[in-house]
This record gives sequence, C-alpha cells and structure tokens, in this order.
Amino acid sequence: MSSPSINIGTGPTRAGTGLAHLARVCVEPLLCFILPLSAGVFLLTGPHAWYAALLWTLPVWLCIIADYFSFSDRSAPKASGMEWLLDARLYVLFAMQIGNIALLLDLTSRLVWQTPFDFATGAANIAAMRILVGTSSCCSGLAVAHELLHRRDRCLRWMGRVLLWTVCYDHFAWEHARGHHRRVGTLADPATARSGESFASFFHRSASGQWMNAWRMEGQRLQRYRGFAWALRHRVLHGLAIELGFLVLIINIYGMLALLVFLYQALAAIRMLEAVNYVQHWGMTRQGAKSAGACAWTTDSWFTLHCFIGLSRHADHHDHVGKPCHRLRHREEGPRLPHGYFVMIMMLRFCNGRYLELACRELKKKRGVNDEVPIGKTPLDYHSGRNDQ
Repeated sequence: MSSPSINIGTGPTRAGTGLAHLARVCVEPLLCFILPLSAGVFLLTGPHAWYAALLWTLPVWLCIIADYFSFSDRSAPKASGMEWLLDARLYVLFAMQIGNIALLLDLTSRLVWQTPFDFATGAANIAAMRILVGTSSCCSGLAVAHELLHRRDRCLRWMGRVLLWTVCYDHFAWEHARGHHRRVGTLADPATARSGESFASFFHRSASGQWMNAWRMEGQRLQRYRGFAWALRHRVLHGLAIELGFLVLIINIYGMLALLVFLYQALAAIRMLEAVNYVQHWGMTRQGAKSAGACAWTTDSWFTLHCFIGLSRHADHHDHVGKPCHRLRHREEGPRLPHGYFVMIMMLRFCNGRYLELACRELKKKRGVNDEVPIGKTPLDYHSGRNDQ
C-alpha cells in the first residue's frame, strides 16, 4: 500500500490485535454519543458559573485532539448480526438531539441578567451552548439527518426532516438528494467547492445556492400547478412554514433571547456541515460518465468515522446512495485529507490558507499539474461562480 500524499499527524495503521478488536466491538458504536451526552448533561445541570461553563466545552476540544492523533481505519465492514443495534443508535441520537434543543431553550430562558456578574455568567453559558450544542447539532443532528434521509423507509426520512428543523435547514432534504448527488463535481452544484475557493466564499455561495436550487427544483416539479394547489404541494414552502412556526413558538414560550441562542447554535451546526462539504469535494470535477464517488476526498480517521457515523466514507456513499452508514467502505483512489473532519474544520477556521496549500499539492499529485489552480488565486475570483479549471 502506498504512503499517503499528505502525511501530517496521521497515526499508525490499525493492527488486528485483540485490543483493537475489543475497541471495535465496545467503543466504536459509542463514540457518536460523546457530544450529545456532554451537551445534555451540561444543559440539565445549568446554568453554570462562568468558569465552569467554559470548562464544559472540554469534550469538544478533546474530540479535536483525539481526531488529530486518531489512527487509520480502512477496514472493510463485516456482517456481525448486530446491524439492528447500529441502526438503533440513530433513534437514540434523534431523541437526544430533540431533547438537547428543548433543554437549550429552557436553560436560556432561566438565565439572569441583573448584575455584571450575571452578564458574565450568562455570556459564558451561551458561548458554551454554542460550542457544545452547535457541534452536537452537526454530529448527532445533521449527520444523522443525512443518514436517515437516504433510507427507504418513509418514517425514517420524516425523522431526518425533523432533525433538519432543529437547525432550520429543511431545504437540505430535497436539494441534497436531487441536486447535490446528481450534480456533484460540476458547476451546477453549489455544494462542490472550487479549486482555490476559500471557505468563507464557499459558505455564502453554498448556503444560498442550495436553498435557491431546492426552491427552483420544486418549482419545476410543480409547474403544472397554480395558486393553492401549488402551495399545498410545495415541500420547500412547507418546510419554511414549519420552521417559521417553530421560531414563533420559541419566542412565545421561551422569549427572544432563547430564539437568538437557538439560531446561534443552528448557524454553528450549519457552518460545520458546510465545512465538511467544503473538504469533501474541494476542487473536484466530473465530466461524462465519471462516477460521483471519484469526486470526493477521503479520510481514514478512525475517530471521525465513528463520531460522524460513517459520513467520512463519502466516496462510497456517492456511488451507493442507499447503503447504510455501517456498510460503507473506505476508498483509496481519491485525494486524501491529512486529518479527520474535526481537525480539518479547525484548520479552515484558523488557517484556511494552509489548507489551500495542502489541498493544491494533494490534487497536483493525484491529478497532474495541468488540472491545478495556482496557489495564491484570490478567492474573489470564484465567488461569482467562475471556475478556471
């Protein structure tokens, strides 16, 4: 097996020892519960003193450290007869996400703002909720929603939509399956980051572009309807109405501050999801019958694989859309990320230029110099939708 093209902080290849097998059986299925459980306990026991609230964010930082030092997992999935238990995690994560959102609203409504000390305490608790709940809403909310939306069972797909409502991203249910999966690696897909494009530029283009794509696709689907019949069948409009109704309900029950904190954590979760989108397809292009899976970056981080319930095996997911997350396989042919998603998201936030350098070098090795966009290309050149590849 050839060595990885980018090899910074990547751990040793996993050995088939008894200890590794024990970790696989007992630890791996539980990793996805670290963040929602930490967020839930924090919310249940709050509000906290300002210093304690900040200490409660430690699980997120530990996840980043664990992802940095994570060993490689390229193992093929094996039938164990316990697949039902792996699916059961999705139901538990669904319930935990709903519960955490309810607890967040309740805790925010109980914050006191009378003295300077109260303001410091309240601000620290809100910051901790943004970090803990926002991160959990991506890993155990949006990642789980993504998995459920690809299942055939109608009830599971509805559960996925409910999870999207907890971050006001319902249009993702329609645009992702009917837009992104069909157009990945092309200029028509706003969720495919272009070579040289910064994350800030990509986020604004992708978030708005996906919403407009979802609305446009629904309009095309319902072009023979008019008026009330059109509105009655417009799924994006339904999702928007439900989300607006949910926001009004929050204001009436918990107050304006709770609404702002809810939107704050939703924005954090969406930015995290779009950061994952950014690194999954950055600079990849597709023409003709080229498989969609060939347009995805790979990562073999063991920690990311199980915290994001298989989302990191994205190339195989694109080629086998209906395959459950625990059956996805690692693919070797695509460009490789130097770390898992937790570390990459931090790199984008604080060192996007460094990521662009590493990504350009990796694409150069995988695809050749002629396919390369020169390092140093200004991100503004890509914000308008141009692609110089």
